[in-house]
Formats: sequence, C-alpha cells, structure tokens
Amino acid sequence: MYAATPDTIHIHFGLDKDELRSAEKALLDGMVYEDSINDRKEILIVGYTDYLGSKEYNIGLSERRAKAIYRHLVALNIPPENIKMVIGKGEIARNLPQNGGYATDRRVDVIISDKKKTQTTTIEKPELKSTSTVGKKLTDISVGQSVRLKNINFLMGKHVLTQSSIPTLEELFKTLLDNATLKIQIEGHVCCVPLSAYDAEDEDTMEPRLSENRAKYIFDYLVSKGIDRSRMQYKGFGRTKPLIYPETTPQDEDQNRRVEIRVIEK
Repeated sequence: MYAATPDTIHIHFGLDKDELRSAEKALLDGMVYEDSINDRKEILIVGYTDYLGSKEYNIGLSERRAKAIYRHLVALNIPPENIKMVIGKGEIARNLPQNGGYATDRRVDVIISDKKKTQTTTIEKPELKSTSTVGKKLTDISVGQSVRLKNINFLMGKHVLTQSSIPTLEELFKTLLDNATLKIQIEGHVCCVPLSAYDAEDEDTMEPRLSENRAKYIFDYLVSKGIDRSRMQYKGFGRTKPLIYPETTPQDEDQNRRVEIRVIEK
C-alpha cells in the first residue's frame, strides 16, 4: 500500500479519492508515535494523480489529497509552521497507458527533513533582500541571459529539493516579489546521461523527464508562494546543454547538474 525511504513516505489513495484510508492514517500515526515525524522536522507535502481525468481535474484532486495529509498531521499536533509546502502537481505522465490507470501514481509524497536551527535568524532577514546574490544577478543581466542557481540540490534521482536549497529558492522568490515586471524561464539540466538518452529518469514519476520535473518543482514552489504563473515558464534540457564535455570528474558532473534562471522580460 505504500513505499518508504529515509526521506520520503508515499501515501496512496483510492481511484478518484481524496480521503485518507485507515491504513494510511495508521502509517502516519505510527510515524508520529515513533518520533519520525515531530516538531523538530520540516515537511513538504506533494500530491499526485494518475493520468485518468482531465488535467484541470487532476490538479484539484492532487491538491485535495495533499491537504488531507496536512489536516491529519496538524490533528496529530505537528506544528503547521513546520509544514513548508502543501501542493498538488496533478497527473504523472505515462508513455504507456494501461487499463484502469496506475495505482502507484495516486499518492502524496511526504518529504521529511531536519529543521534548520538557524533558519529564522539567518534566512528571513538578511538573505531575502533584493540585493542578494540571486537578486543582484537577475536584475543586472540583460533579457535573454541566464543565472545559475548555486546551492540548489535535489534528492538523488528525484525532483524534490533538499532543505538546504530553500534559502536560495527564497532569494529567487523575494527577487520576483520585489521586481513585479521581471519574467523568467526556469531551466533544468542533468548530467551523467548516456548519449542514447535525452534526459535522466525521475525515480518519483518513473519517466525520463528529470530535468523538466526539477524545473517544474521550482515553478510550482514559486506559484505556491504567490508568484503569478504568467510570469514564469519552465523547461527541461536534459543533457543537451552541458557546460563541460566530456564529464571526467565529479566536479564536471556537478557543473552540468544544474538549474538556471533566464530573464525573458524586465
């Protein structure tokens, strides 16, 4: 009924359902009881659906599923401020449809990480000003140019960011908030992909669209914070735009595994 990793719990739902079943409630209750989820953790809640139904319907269904998890955790006395994201991402695309859809795609991912002790004192005040590194670069460069987001790291093989990446993402959010005419394209790139493949496989969705899904994750994060989606685009370039070729060292791989923000209008 579910699969778990040290960082992520997958909570599954019935076909076209957004109510938590008793087994899933028991799983979450057990995680809280065993102290795997507590007031010292930060949590991201990301909902999905299978491909059945329209795109608009699936977005709504995935959001309702995510909110069901949120309500249950709050009812278990998890502080709401510890839950940093509650978002529905809609359907998981499949190249090979099957009768009845994919039960594994009807889920919510609950991503758990340790809370950063210095977050309230070092992130919210000095780093979120428009004079930050990200903000200064984006406001200084010309339309058509791009900036690489440093300190952005994803879980290996997945499209979900690590908590250490949130300060940089918050800088980007504050820059867009302070510059209302700025429009951007979020561009994902991957490394270490065979020449026969365009992109890497995303372990969360089991599809070869990791660079696009990572770019969309940042897009969705900014939308959830209140940035108008009309100001942003996202695109995955897979392995097609390496900074270094061939990749012969881990440093080369790190250079190619990146997210860039391109200014498309000021």
